[in-house]
Amino acid sequence: MGSLRPHAVREFFNEDLEWLIHRQLYTRRIDVLQLEYTPMAQYRGDYRRIASALFEHDVYFQSVGRGLGHHTGLVPELKARMEYLRALRYELRTLPACDQVQVCTPANRDYLLSFSPNLAPRLQAGLRAGIISSRYEFRNSGREPFTMLFVGSFRHDPNRIAMDWFVREVLPRILAQQPKARLVIAGSDPPPAHAYADFSGALQMLGYVDDVRDPLGRYAVFVCPILSGSGVRVKLLEAFAAGIPVVSTVVGAEGLARQDGEFCALSDDPAGFADRVLKLFDDPPAAAGMACRARAEVEANWDMAAITSKLVRGYDELVRKKRELACGGSA
Repeated sequence: MGSLRPHAVREFFNEDLEWLIHRQLYTRRIDVLQLEYTPMAQYRGDYRRIASALFEHDVYFQSVGRGLGHHTGLVPELKARMEYLRALRYELRTLPACDQVQVCTPANRDYLLSFSPNLAPRLQAGLRAGIISSRYEFRNSGREPFTMLFVGSFRHDPNRIAMDWFVREVLPRILAQQPKARLVIAGSDPPPAHAYADFSGALQMLGYVDDVRDPLGRYAVFVCPILSGSGVRVKLLEAFAAGIPVVSTVVGAEGLARQDGEFCALSDDPAGFADRVLKLFDDPPAAAGMACRARAEVEANWDMAAITSKLVRGYDELVRKKRELACGGSA
């Protein structure tokens, strides 16, 4: 509790990993060091000719901050508040040392700039989050009726908070109107069975699955009741590509959808969330139409082929500028 470094940063500190990174940079003549997630920023280094880029899958202090007030018990809430302060301090001090900071959406970029405007030249939005849509078979019919699917690792706090809220606040409202409804949870490190014992008859935990495309192609509605975190949820991109209709909170669909019913149904209210799930159960043609629009959106704007081309061009420019600075302003 007394450390100034965020827990997530301490968890991923490893001297052997740092040595291995430096060895790869030296022996393989690396041009760009690409780091994933805020905790990996501690390995950014200080290089004259090698560019270091950090992808903020989510803005960490924003993610922690959005979870405040959703923790069960005083001690977890106090720990989360301490982590928020540490993350805010760490992130705003560390990001300026990276040559490039990649974020999922313009909203993430603007949020960081509201705290640190001097980051503007380093921030790039829309370069990383995406999927290979051709790997997902689009199926918008023949799904198991009255089934809901949630996907996510429960080591990630936003997923745990989301599922607690959904099971305790939304699921009872759905079951009151449709007793046949069933929730399927896929993801590593699931909570123990007794955690949701009151709903055991309507809930199935698959745990870790080898291929998420199997459940995405089987169940009727994908639920994304995310209340905290930030960035683009790749799970939603996968659901869009697979043709499973989605109901999400506004935070859950951040960067992907703003209009209720265009690519997914949106609601932050338990009753409204339940109502949208029930409507998708009862109106397959409307659900299928929304799923078709979502698939087209992924193919047009979130496919990795186009994103990768932009990323490579960005790397070329980043390395060129880095080496110009190292040579005193001349190429």
